[in-house]
Parts: sequence; structure tokens; C-alpha cells
Amino acid sequence: MKMTIAFAVTLCVAVSGCAPGSQSEQRAGEGAKYGAVGGAVAGAVSALIFGGNPLQGAVAGGISGAASGAAIGAMAGSQEDKAMQQQTAKASADPKVAALRQKIGETNYSAVMLLAQCQHQGAISTAQDALAAAPDPQHKTYSLVIQALAAEESGDKALAASLYPKIIELDPSRGSPDKLRADALEGLMRVQSARRQHGLPPVCDRRAG
Repeated sequence: MKMTIAFAVTLCVAVSGCAPGSQSEQRAGEGAKYGAVGGAVAGAVSALIFGGNPLQGAVAGGISGAASGAAIGAMAGSQEDKAMQQQTAKASADPKVAALRQKIGETNYSAVMLLAQCQHQGAISTAQDALAAAPDPQHKTYSLVIQALAAEESGDKALAASLYPKIIELDPSRGSPDKLRADALEGLMRVQSARRQHGLPPVCDRRAG
């Protein structure tokens, strides 16, 4: 993972002129870490909903997600929007990452990134936006599951409980609300494992969300 972040920061310097020790370089390093774990969390949530893990092998080393995160972090620091947006597109061009983002929708992917960073309220709000604009039941299910995971982890059991019947309404094969909650808690363990594997605390500080 250290090599991945180093690669991403080097990428930032090469493509955007981030000066060593600059705000851009710092944000690139932070973005690399969260970009990598965000991709892993997206795979974990997708595995919960669709089965398997569509990103297995694609972000195992975190390079695609880290490079994308570095570009986003550097963009926030340097405000070189056009150049960094182009680099972000190149960095996240891994076919498996691109396929998953298309499958779940960009807004859902943004919500997953927030969940990875323990930003629970932001993840819920973004997933609600994704739900409102979702073009099909799969996108809607993903949006609701993200909300449920964020609610469970942040301790909002009432919100989580209100979401499970909505998921079952979209897909009755999910079983009962109790079974769905058990599945969600198992999925949350995968999310926390993804954080640990990428050098982040697996369990969120409740005050952070």
C-alpha cells in the first residue's frame, strides 16, 4: 500500500506540478489512500448485492483507486480542474472499475467513497440523491443498501430498520427484514475489513460521521 501511495503522489507531481510538501501533494496522498479503500468498499457492497466481487484483482493493490484518489486530492489542492479531471479519467480507466461504476452509477459510487471515509451522513444524503435519480431497481437497491450500511455503522438503527422493507419491496428474493439485516451486518464487516487492508481504522469514530 505504501508503494501504491508513493506511485500516486509521483503521478500527481508528474501530471500537475505538485510541489513537494505542497497542499496538492498532501491531498494527493490522502486521496490515494481513500481512493484505494473506496474502490475496495464498492466491491464489498457490490458483492453483498450482486454476489461475487467484480473488483477482485482490479483494486487488490489499490493502484487504480489510489491513482484516481490522488488526482481528486490534487485537484482539490491546486484547483487545476481541467487537467486533473482528465488525469482522473485516465487513472480510473481500469475496465473492472469502470464497469462497476457504470453498473451502480456515479452518485452511488460517490456515496460509497463517503462511507469508506466514515462520513455516514454524507453517504446517506448522497445515496438518497442517487435513489431519487436511479434508472432501475438495481441502482435503487444499491442506494438503499449504502444507506442501511451507513445507518447501521453510525448507530441509527431506526433508519436502517426502515430501509430493509424497501429493499425487499424491490427484490423479494432478499427474504425477511431480519435476514436482510444479518446480510447487511456481514457486508459491513467486509467494509471494515477493506478499511483495515488499506491502512485505515476499520471501525469508525461515531463522532466523525
